[in-house]
Amino acid sequence: MQIGVFTAGDLSPAGIVALAVAADEAGFDVFAVGEHHNPPYNSSSPATLLAHIAARTTLRLSTATTLITTNDPARLAAEYATLALLAPGRTDLVLGRGNTAKVFGWFGKEIEYGVPLTIEHYATFRSLWPDRPYVWHACTRSPEIADLAAEHDDGLFVFAGQAEHVSRYRDQAAHPRIGVLATDLDEGLSHDPDRLLVEVSSPADVEKLGSAVCSALPHRRSSPDSTKHRTS
Repeated sequence: MQIGVFTAGDLSPAGIVALAVAADEAGFDVFAVGEHHNPPYNSSSPATLLAHIAARTTLRLSTATTLITTNDPARLAAEYATLALLAPGRTDLVLGRGNTAKVFGWFGKEIEYGVPLTIEHYATFRSLWPDRPYVWHACTRSPEIADLAAEHDDGLFVFAGQAEHVSRYRDQAAHPRIGVLATDLDEGLSHDPDRLLVEVSSPADVEKLGSAVCSALPHRRSSPDSTKHRTS
């Protein structure tokens, strides 16, 4: 299991980078940042943030999430392919459809078409970037997204409190992988995920979480598969 931290992006860009550096120093596996375009968030360009973080850390880098609906899939492929070249073997991404109607409007889309836009844009994204890194799909309410992830043997990412479609996905996927976004370590671990990302707001939160992980999973400190220290 990979354990990491994420931020929705409600910090300054420098604050987001500071979180990632703290996560790297604490020995976490993954750092992820969400994509948002409305206040109080400052993460409208996660690929740019992650590229800077790639140069400052040795972490695996991901998103939480990348908006597959309102972004041009060709642009997404170009941006994240560049990131993958800058940090080879360290990147993947979580695709999501978003849930803010006014943001859809800012990009000339309508939220009512979120699911078909996801399916259409993902098909284009796949065709433009056939050798892309691993992809996860964020799923909160729509079973169609769980089906999409299973159809393409991608991973499924859920919130710890919204995991009702996990069984549906596992029943269909050839090689199911579950990711969980959580605000609490124990709640996230209860889902037995392949990747767990816990929300943090400051470097102090990262340090506290690192101690909690070491207490909950002491075997990770000396795992033969570890490439880092303490929590990996």
